[in-house]
Amino acid sequence: MKKVFRSMLLLLALSSMTFSGLYAQRAIFVEETYADEDFDLTNSELPSWDIIPGGPGKDGIPALTDPEFTTAKSDKWLSDEDRVIGVTLNGVTKAYPVRILNYHEIINDDFDGMRVAITYSPLCGSVMVYQTEERDQEWELAVSGLVYNNNALYFDRETESLWSQVLGRAVAGPVAGAQLQLLPATLTTWQEWQERHPKTLLLAEETGHNRNYELDAYAHYGTTDRLMFPLNHSDDRLELKERVLGVEVDGIFKAYAYSMLPADKHFVTSDVVNGQNIKIEFLPEAQAAYVTDADGNLLPSASMYWFSWSAFHPETEVHGLPSEDFPTRMSMTIGAL
Repeated sequence: MKKVFRSMLLLLALSSMTFSGLYAQRAIFVEETYADEDFDLTNSELPSWDIIPGGPGKDGIPALTDPEFTTAKSDKWLSDEDRVIGVTLNGVTKAYPVRILNYHEIINDDFDGMRVAITYSPLCGSVMVYQTEERDQEWELAVSGLVYNNNALYFDRETESLWSQVLGRAVAGPVAGAQLQLLPATLTTWQEWQERHPKTLLLAEETGHNRNYELDAYAHYGTTDRLMFPLNHSDDRLELKERVLGVEVDGIFKAYAYSMLPADKHFVTSDVVNGQNIKIEFLPEAQAAYVTDADGNLLPSASMYWFSWSAFHPETEVHGLPSEDFPTRMSMTIGAL
């Protein structure tokens, strides 16, 4: 009965969307499967009934590991307006086109000896970059095919534990409770990133997979108020798919709506989060935000749709809004909210 219910729930979610590209791909793979057929959920910190199949099964969306790169000068296929995730670590600067991440969601990569996972969930528009090594432990992340709170769950190939993309934490399996370190990253345009980092490396279009990276199957998704899968918490303070910059300082979470940041590239927003002085440089033309401390050092941050940030961090503060008496609603939502 549980098996049939989950399948019906997923089909209802899928039927509420107009699909093309990857939406259709997800729909094709809908099957009556238990979420725990491939993974051990016995010690899951998440309710098992809230973990549901997302379409393609385990490794159905292939993660990339140690892919090839090219240079900005030799790039011929990206337009100036293309969205990229920009990362600078250990003196190495790289750009990862969202066109490619739409089809792979995870890129396991190396920054001069530091193992890193660049992650992007099209369902949430969520950009999260994590260090995937700690002491003698290293994790290679892959796509499980499961979702929780409309957000992708990953697994590591070493222990097959499940990891939440937004939380950066193992939520089930042998290493449940393990936490990844969030790293600085920026969602921006290819033009802006090149101007800031003219010697940047660029993820090569030739990934070894036969995918049409020219097609952005999620372009329409970001303009609607519909979701593909349920949420267990929703917050009315901002629009459902308002893009926000999320910052966390020692357990205190704060969101900065792009629409509330000054539309003047010469103006820097200063704030204090849990005693930490931060500055936010917002570039309206590129729709890009950089977070630094008072000394100009980049700080970890996340960029995603508001519904996702607030679902995982329901006590979050919102810059520019009162911090108390905010309206929220609990729901299991499919389709329009």
